[in-house]
Amino acid sequence: MDTTEWEMALLYMAANHQSGEVFSEVGLEDFTPGQCQELFQIIERGHTEGDLTRQWVGDEAIRLGRPDIKFVADVMTMFPTASVKYYASRLKSESLRRYATASGTRLLNSLKNNEVDPIEAVERLRNELDTLPVQATHEDDTWTIQELMALPERPDNWTIPGILRENERLVLTGSEGGGKSVFIYQVLTGAAWGVDTFTMERYEPKRVLFLDVENSDFQQAGNLRKIVPHLTEIAPDVEPNWRSMKRRVVDLMATRDKADVIKRIAHYNPEVLYIGTAYKLASISDDAHRSVKAIQSTVDKIREEVGCSVIIEHHAGHGTMNDRNSMRPEGSSYWLRWPDFGYGLRRIDTTTGKIVQLKAWRGDRVRGYNYPAGLREGAVMPWVAIAPDEWEALYSKYDK
Repeated sequence: MDTTEWEMALLYMAANHQSGEVFSEVGLEDFTPGQCQELFQIIERGHTEGDLTRQWVGDEAIRLGRPDIKFVADVMTMFPTASVKYYASRLKSESLRRYATASGTRLLNSLKNNEVDPIEAVERLRNELDTLPVQATHEDDTWTIQELMALPERPDNWTIPGILRENERLVLTGSEGGGKSVFIYQVLTGAAWGVDTFTMERYEPKRVLFLDVENSDFQQAGNLRKIVPHLTEIAPDVEPNWRSMKRRVVDLMATRDKADVIKRIAHYNPEVLYIGTAYKLASISDDAHRSVKAIQSTVDKIREEVGCSVIIEHHAGHGTMNDRNSMRPEGSSYWLRWPDFGYGLRRIDTTTGKIVQLKAWRGDRVRGYNYPAGLREGAVMPWVAIAPDEWEALYSKYDK
C-alpha cells in the first residue's frame, strides 16, 4: 500500500521532539499496515522508555530488520510544512476511507459468492461501521458550566405518566405466575388508549408495540379481555394504535434475527415497546454476559433509531427462603447497571386477597416518578395500585 505524505510527516515529527503531540492525535491503527506501522511502534516504544532519538530509531530498525532502513531514511529527511493537527486530520480521513472500503469490499465479495444472507451481511457491515471513530467537526467538544446550566429544564415527555419518560428502560422481574404479564398488559394497553389504569385519568394515547415471546396468542387475548372492555368505556373516542408482533422465536445473538427485529420495530415506530421474557430472547451461552449484551445492545439500537420507552420482562434470580434475591434479575450482573429503573413483583401472603409488592432492585436515577408501592386485585382492572402511605400502614410488615 502506498505511504502518504502526511503519514511520513507525522512519523518525522514524532521522532523529532513532537512525539507527545502526535500521539495525542493519532494511533497505530491510523497508519497504513506495513512499514508505517512498524516505524510508529518503534517511535512509540522509544517515547515510552525515554530513549527516543533519531539515531536510536535508526539503530532499532536495523536491529529488528524492519522497517527497511531506506524507508526510515526517507522519513527522517522529510521537511514538513504544516502542523501536526493538519497532518493528523488528513491521516484520520484516509484511515476511515481505508477501513470503510475494506468493510464494503468484504460485504460485496460475500454477497457475490453467496456466502452470507443479505440481511446478515448488511448487519455485519453496520456493526463494523458503528465502531469507526468519528472525528469531531470542531475543536471544542466539551461543555462549560454556564452552557450546561443554560440548558432548558427536561420536558415532561412521559410515555407512561409517572412511570416512564421517552427513551427510558424499565426491567420488571418476578416469579412465574406472579402477575407480571397482566400488569404489563394493563399499563401498556392503557397507554394505547391514553388512560392511566390506576387513576383512570386521560392522557395523549401512545403507539404501543409488543414483542411477546413468552405468552401464546391465546394467553395474550386472555390478558386483553380483562382490560380492553373497560378502556373502551373510559375512552370510546380513541382508536388505539396497539400492535403485537407475531414472532414467538427470537435469538438476538444471531445477527440475522437481531437485524430483522430492529428493522420491524423501527417500521412500526412505537412510543413504548414491550419485549420479553428476556431468557427467550437470546440463545443460551456458556458466557451469560454475551446473551445479556445481545439483548441490551439490540434494545439500545432500537432506542437510538426510534426513541421509544422500553419495558423488558425478566425472571428474578432464585434466592433462599423464597426471597428470590430481592427480585434482582437472574443471570448476568450486567442487568443491574443497565436499566433506568428496575422493579420486581413479589407476592406476599395475606388473608385479604392477592397482594404483590412492587419492590425496586435498582435505585431510581431521578425523582418525580410515581411507582406504586404494591398492587392488589381489582374489581374493574386486574390490578389496583397501593400507594406508599397505604402500604406503610397495612403491609409494611411484609417488607423484606
